Amino acid sequence: MLPYIIGAVVVGVGAYLLDDAKSENRSARRRYDDAYDDSYSRVDRSYRDAQKKDTLDKLFKMKRSKQEVADAIYGQLRDRRDNFAKVNGQLKSSKEVLSALFLEKKSLSIRDEKREVQSRINVVMDARKELFGIKDGLKSDIVELTSRLKDANQETRDIQSSINSVLEE
Repeated sequence: MLPYIIGAVVVGVGAYLLDDAKSENRSARRRYDDAYDDSYSRVDRSYRDAQKKDTLDKLFKMKRSKQEVADAIYGQLRDRRDNFAKVNGQLKSSKEVLSALFLEKKSLSIRDEKREVQSRINVVMDARKELFGIKDGLKSDIVELTSRLKDANQETRDIQSSINSVLEE
């Protein structure tokens, strides 16, 4: 019977040691899995953060470039509008000159003097035709530049919207 008791004790101790070893193995496996999961999530988070930073950097550069384009277009538009206003001023003053020349011609009675005044009227009228051509060109430039400025500003707003959505992620 003693051999049975000793055998039972040996089997019991063996089973206990085996269970303890399995428990340590499970515990070590759990710690390994936890460490792996933690490392994986840190690497994944770092990767996503790096992608986000790279995307934001590219978007900010694009936005800056679009703003520079819009500023250049706005500068051209401002210049065209200034020139348009100057041409309008010249047209107004040439109209006043024409009115004065017509009055002068009407008051003259000598034919040669009337011809001289008419030649000056013709010069002013030719200049006015050229000014109207310039004015029409400036008007079409203003319309085109206004459209391009509107498009550039919309593109800048779209980029800002993309930046905002990346920042919200």
